[in-house]
Amino acid sequence: MPRWRLTPTSPLSVGIALPDRIVTNEELCETLKTSPGWIERKTGIRERRYLSDGETITDLAEESARKAVRQAGLNMRDIDVLVVTCSSPEWVMPSLGVMLADRLGIETPRIIDITQHACASVVYAVYTASCLLQEPDVRNALVVCAEGPSRVTDPADRLVRIFFGDAAGATVLTKTPGPDGLLSYDLGNAPSPEVALAGSALLNKQDAAEGSAVGPYLTMDGPTVWQEATTRVPKSLAAALDAADVEVEDVAGFALHQANLRLIEHIADSAGVDMAKVAITVDTLGNTGGASPLTALWRLAESGRAAAGDVIAVGAIGAGFLWGSLCFRLPYDIRVEA
Repeated sequence: MPRWRLTPTSPLSVGIALPDRIVTNEELCETLKTSPGWIERKTGIRERRYLSDGETITDLAEESARKAVRQAGLNMRDIDVLVVTCSSPEWVMPSLGVMLADRLGIETPRIIDITQHACASVVYAVYTASCLLQEPDVRNALVVCAEGPSRVTDPADRLVRIFFGDAAGATVLTKTPGPDGLLSYDLGNAPSPEVALAGSALLNKQDAAEGSAVGPYLTMDGPTVWQEATTRVPKSLAAALDAADVEVEDVAGFALHQANLRLIEHIADSAGVDMAKVAITVDTLGNTGGASPLTALWRLAESGRAAAGDVIAVGAIGAGFLWGSLCFRLPYDIRVEA
């Protein structure tokens, strides 16, 4: 993929929103046939957050968006582009983006929903928003990634259920005068049925035929996911850094998809990345899907590793498979709420 040669864009802020309910490994093991020690040893996850009854994914999306806009020092009327991603929405229609814009008071007609990019969605959302910001007189974009995987994973499936948690993340992107900002990107895909979540059309058809070949929950083939992630993401990061003419050692921080800690460690090792530069949130949040790279970016900024002049990289892979990486040289500090 090429070096970014359009007007640069850069994140001004990151906001995250988490449900109040904390679900420990001990709680999961009350119903799953496994042990807390086994979960932590295999995944590095100690706890995650679940939406409670009465809470919605839209609520999380709204909270994270308000935090990001506030930290950017902007008002909702300053948002020219809204890109929203969610692979586990309560409603396929109406549009989550449109409902969120209504709640927030965002009046732009440039609203995009990305619904099938799963854990890779933030990379594609930022890329899409950066493209839309090339329009004259369009300056600021809000990207919101919200997920509720606790509601689409089988409570009895110990091989899938243990990984996931609910969260939302948002970032405000703005045009920059250059040359700093988005330097390069890499995108790729390879079709695979090994991670799957059936849609209502298929489930309704099965119900009508009294079939049960496909269930309503997310399914994953662990070895395939491991192989794809540990192969694709390091290569994608290397391609993005090469296009930006940046060495791995020059990157201040990496915001990677938080699938599980062991996977992140393997990717970092393959990419030649010092784990001290990799933000970690999976230990207490689990795999929050498309929101997870933004929770990692929030962690980088919160710990002072996303300041003006720093080079940062974002990398993710999602079901399908789709993957991608972004490389920024930051013209401004990324601002967050502690």
